[in-house]
Amino acid sequence: MYRVACILATLLLAVGCSSNDGGEPNDITSPDGRTKLHFTMTEAGEPAYSLTFDGEELLKLSRLGLTTTDADFTEALTLVATEKRSVDECWQPVWGEYAEVRNNYNSLIATLNTKEGRELKIEMRLFDDGLGLRYIISGEGTAAITDERTEFAMGGNYFAHWMAGSDDDAEFNYMHTPISDISPATMQQSAGRVTDLIECGVATPIAMKSEATGNHLAIHEAALWSYPGMALSYDNATQTFAAELSGDDKVKSEVSLPFSTPWRVVVVGDRAGALVESNLILNLNEPCKLEDTSWIKPMKYVGVWWEMHLKESIWDMDGAYPHCATTENVKRYIDFAAENGFGGVLVEGWNVGWGRGERFDYTQPYPDFDIEELCRYAEERGVELIGHHETYANVKNYDAQMSDAYAYYESLGINNVKTGYVGAIEGCNHYDRVMVDHYNRTVTEGAEHKLCIDIHEPIHSTGICRTYPNLMSAEGMRGQEWQAWNAGNCIDHNPTLPFTRNLAGPMDFTPGIFDVRYHNTINKAAATADGSVNAEYDYVYFVNSTLAHQLAQYVVFYSPIQMAADLPDNYRERDDALQFIRDVSVDWATTRCLDAEIGDYCVTARRDKFSDDWYVGGITDGEARSVSFALDFLDAGREYEATLYRDGAMAGWDSRPTEYVIEKFRVTSADELSVAMARGGGFALQIKAL
Repeated sequence: MYRVACILATLLLAVGCSSNDGGEPNDITSPDGRTKLHFTMTEAGEPAYSLTFDGEELLKLSRLGLTTTDADFTEALTLVATEKRSVDECWQPVWGEYAEVRNNYNSLIATLNTKEGRELKIEMRLFDDGLGLRYIISGEGTAAITDERTEFAMGGNYFAHWMAGSDDDAEFNYMHTPISDISPATMQQSAGRVTDLIECGVATPIAMKSEATGNHLAIHEAALWSYPGMALSYDNATQTFAAELSGDDKVKSEVSLPFSTPWRVVVVGDRAGALVESNLILNLNEPCKLEDTSWIKPMKYVGVWWEMHLKESIWDMDGAYPHCATTENVKRYIDFAAENGFGGVLVEGWNVGWGRGERFDYTQPYPDFDIEELCRYAEERGVELIGHHETYANVKNYDAQMSDAYAYYESLGINNVKTGYVGAIEGCNHYDRVMVDHYNRTVTEGAEHKLCIDIHEPIHSTGICRTYPNLMSAEGMRGQEWQAWNAGNCIDHNPTLPFTRNLAGPMDFTPGIFDVRYHNTINKAAATADGSVNAEYDYVYFVNSTLAHQLAQYVVFYSPIQMAADLPDNYRERDDALQFIRDVSVDWATTRCLDAEIGDYCVTARRDKFSDDWYVGGITDGEARSVSFALDFLDAGREYEATLYRDGAMAGWDSRPTEYVIEKFRVTSADELSVAMARGGGFALQIKAL
């Protein structure tokens, strides 16, 4: 249960009487003094702010405000009052990258009035790791929000790691360019296809680096409720990003008053790793609303999943190809999970409605899938079934069945479900207010049935897993499945994710593919005059990483549920490497990013929440490189046994990718390690306390 562990200080401070005011009545400084925010009103009555970190103006004067159908809160406003607050408290997550999180900030709340007397508050909280700001519309009744003007005027032509912005898709390639190179052309290059992109906009989180100082920042949002998702439009002439709300309608969101918008977030740090270590997005969300969280359990799991992407079976029970979700096949996965200590088995393709254009039925299994027998069989072996609800974007159908479907799973003792929203949604899109409400309903109603949720094709994560920790994970990026079809992922994709998508919250990347270079055989009817000839096509695929890189993903990528995504037989062939997946934690006491350059490489260390064991993962892009790091995070005066899984001397993602070496040795906190990573390679290190 999330709970406040220690409240060190909570102060309400009058304007001008605090040392955190930076010397100006409307300035605030972060608790460590490194980050400063200046708030002002322009001559036109526009609220505006700027942000400085270590003396560098990361954000120049940037305008704020929003509009409703009956009020304009962007200009001709009067600053009525300001107040400052300081908060320093600790809270403990149900699961996470830290066992305890410090929530420490100085804040400024500005109260503004229109000429007609309508009131808007702008709340700005400044943490050591960045800024959160939001709007609070006062009054009673309702308001129809039509637009938002939140600007981020960049202090320089920063080097950015970004993805095209779209109302319906987040599975694009990342671009690595100066912000001045963001254009419609590079947007389409990121998307890889012509799509309904927001004109010259980018998705969030977007991460950037100041080449002059090495400072880093990222822009995103937090606590997304009753509001459309945000992308960023971009004005190259002024190098300014601005909030772009999803949805085609003039009214973006009708809300009940008083209403607080989601937080607009700027994460800052003096190195790339500071973005990984930040808890800013979680701290801007409300505490846990669930009294009982004992049923929420982080786990590693396997699944009837990769075999369909390899075309060894299919989701549908149509008789032409092997059906994946048969009672016999699922029992094989349950046995494998039980043998290796994995907590769950995901089963896709179990219910009626696949492949025939029918509506899915979420309480009707296929005839060859005995769900009650499988639940009994799994429980007998200490394993849980993980349900699957694909919607094919028929949200109305899913909404109509959700309560019954969740109650059905609850009656069977299933408390984890993966949802999916492949395709275009009729009448709305994945990021507008309608779908934000829908996604959040799956979480809140899931909690009523003690059901944990893993959303695929989701709205981007915004930290609401603090408030509802049954939201365990989500997709929202080009995951591992892309390595089984199309062109796969770019070689620099994985070293970008910790600073972009994973910054927003846990991500279900589905790591752990051991057969990283494989043949994919597909039986098809050849295009002949009479349609009678069958042809067999043999494809060779690359997962664009080494096996050691795949192991490292369990540490570098964060999620409290992690899939061992490959086929059981592929794991059995390399049981010694599988040992790392058996051992690695999914729930952590602390996290440190030891070394990183966004898009190039990342080395992350995490300590297990329930022991003194540490795990370190390192991944690289297409360039082979060696990394060195001190083990000073270990307890001084204590000895540890280290097990290193690294690339072999001849390994590379495109040549001998499954060549790996396992070494054991003793280490202490005084040691420093140097590890070589192959092209597309990596390493995984277990450091076990003795």
